[in-house]
Amino acid sequence: RSATLVCALSAGLFEGSAVTRYARRGHIPGSLNVPARSVFDDHGRYLEPHALREVLAPLLQATAPVVVYCGGGISAAAQALALTLVGRCDVYIYDGSLQEWTADPRLPMTTGAAPA
Repeated sequence: RSATLVCALSAGLFEGSAVTRYARRGHIPGSLNVPARSVFDDHGRYLEPHALREVLAPLLQATAPVVVYCGGGISAAAQALALTLVGRCDVYIYDGSLQEWTADPRLPMTTGAAPA
């Protein structure tokens, strides 16, 4: 099934340049990176809807359903809620996230920035 896959972790974890607690560094191939922290203000509250739409624009324009993952599902859940707050209804969470994915050496991982 076609989907827009989104990693909600920081750029350093996504790119594989940061120290990680997961079995392997990087991200699931084909993923976009929109860190979950980008949907919050300096006080830890969700941004106003117009600002959320700006941050999440690439995901709001996607034609396929959005599947969000992170390390273990928490940041992905925050990102999924942000998407629903601005009207995106076809959002799913891969709750096993990288904790599950990286534990299976048969599943591909890649490092580096997402294509522009």
